[in-house]
Amino acid sequence: MSLPSNLYVVIHNVYSITKLYEAARISYGMGVKTFIISKAVGSAAQEGVPDVQKLALKLNRNMLYLADLNDVIDVLKPDYVYVFVRKDRADQQFNPDEIAGYLIDGKKVVLVFGGAEPGLTRKEIEKGIPIYIDGADDVGSLGQISISLYEISKALKQKTSDN
Repeated sequence: MSLPSNLYVVIHNVYSITKLYEAARISYGMGVKTFIISKAVGSAAQEGVPDVQKLALKLNRNMLYLADLNDVIDVLKPDYVYVFVRKDRADQQFNPDEIAGYLIDGKKVVLVFGGAEPGLTRKEIEKGIPIYIDGADDVGSLGQISISLYEISKALKQKTSDN
């Protein structure tokens, strides 16, 4: 499975080596070309980032390590930034068809997931469009990454087969 190169996955504010590595494995496994780590802390920064870099090199994929979400936005200059949060922190539901349409149109889309509980701060959420996955409040960021990438991939296949 391969997703277009104009889709970027960001894990922000991550402390856990395991969570960081698994987020990268899921993203790369689902076809993401560029995985971004923003604000890794402690052991995730010291050991997790090099592990993910090695994984990216083995898979011939890209990895960026940036200080914070402002840097992600400044470097990529995306057309859309979606911030995945719990349902009580967003008004808009995740719409994979909408995102697939933007990707097909060549728009740069960034998906941001919180790496630590309870998730992202209000200021971090304001950096993009806060969205939630209906029925997935308790799956954590790894579950959200898996669900969102799967649904976007499915929507892309549907849209490209319709044309």
